[in-house]
Amino acid sequence: MEPTLNDGMDDEAATVTIYLDDATEPLAVFRPPAQANVDTTALPDGDHVLHLHAVDATGVTGVRHIPFVVRNGPYISVSGIKAGETASGRLDLRVNAFSSGEHFDPVAAESRRPAPSITWVGLSIFLAWSLWYGLGSFFTPPAFAGPHSGALGAANVPMNATGPGNPTASDKAKTVGGFEYATSGPTLYATNCSACHGAEGAGVPGAFPALAGDPTVNAADATAQIKIVLHGLNGKTINGKPYASQMPAFPQLSDSEIAAIIDHERTSWKNTGPVITPAQVKQLR
Repeated sequence: MEPTLNDGMDDEAATVTIYLDDATEPLAVFRPPAQANVDTTALPDGDHVLHLHAVDATGVTGVRHIPFVVRNGPYISVSGIKAGETASGRLDLRVNAFSSGEHFDPVAAESRRPAPSITWVGLSIFLAWSLWYGLGSFFTPPAFAGPHSGALGAANVPMNATGPGNPTASDKAKTVGGFEYATSGPTLYATNCSACHGAEGAGVPGAFPALAGDPTVNAADATAQIKIVLHGLNGKTINGKPYASQMPAFPQLSDSEIAAIIDHERTSWKNTGPVITPAQVKQLR
């Protein structure tokens, strides 16, 4: 320690003596006010105490003790044991050391701190989105309610389903050329087509065209309708209205299944198109 003395003070000023730890030899003796510098690089890392003794002109002494810690060497981080902890058996320690040149705050690094605010904001946004998505999944718009088809997966529709266009068990079977379409047609339509075109063939305005009253469904020649079901359709203008939604192809359905769907469409919702047979589908497949 090298004190900077103020020699302008009178002889009655107090005298200050500084000791380090348990040393009997003082580090410095001076009259205040003065500036004193302590070179900690000459001290070992660890706990130290400065003892300051001040004696005034009357001989009265004042004492002050200032504990401090010197840490010039690498900081040592240890996990697996705590200070004052009672231990037994084998200890698995994890040790690391950080040089004095690194910007590392060991207190902050080893303390439990709350998550940053941005973390909570992001979590809140995610939870809100999850709630919105979940509610949207449970409350399906009426236009899309009902069995889905294609990539959405076919729904299971009971064979005895009744409703608009679906015959009851008491309905008289309808056939064409020995092919009976009235039993399977309504069920196949409900499974593969009603999700887009509606249970009553009304479609969805601006998205999916109506089949009720459609010129292709009511045409005397069913070739165009068969090809649409077999191969799909995209970007079609129907009755002056453009439809951008894609009509999926159904090549996985058998000739009889496609014929039953088309015959159901052609004989439902006041449509009057002639019915077809599976042979006609096979010819165009």
